[in-house]
Amino acid sequence: MIYCNISECKNWLPLPEVHLMKNKPGFKPIGKTGEYVGRCSFSAIKINSTTAKGLHTKQVLAVCGSYNTDAPKTFECEESRCFHYLDGNGCDKVKQQEDLYIDKTVAFTDMGKTEVNRCKIFAHRWRENAFDWGKAAQGIF
Repeated sequence: MIYCNISECKNWLPLPEVHLMKNKPGFKPIGKTGEYVGRCSFSAIKINSTTAKGLHTKQVLAVCGSYNTDAPKTFECEESRCFHYLDGNGCDKVKQQEDLYIDKTVAFTDMGKTEVNRCKIFAHRWRENAFDWGKAAQGIF
């Protein structure tokens, strides 16, 4: 399912009860972080590839391209820098029937800061083969 907190979108539908984003064991969200009160009315969405550049920052953003648009025919992801990206514009999360989460995030540009509709499961591909020191400390290799 595609959970979404952007109620201004014409494709947003309210949920009967609050959904909590699945996190790794031991992770405790602060405040209402990870709470979703709505979902996307589509079963498939489009994720656009974007980079926000500010005076001293550069942010890689996987932005929801289905905001206030008509339903896409299939799931499409253009963000090849994402760890979950599959060849053919797919997403490993969708292939595994896992949930997607769309929420607002602040992006910093030359013009100041602005809010964008971001796919929250984005993870940098360059971390894909990184050594996990946390697991190593637990004796997991």
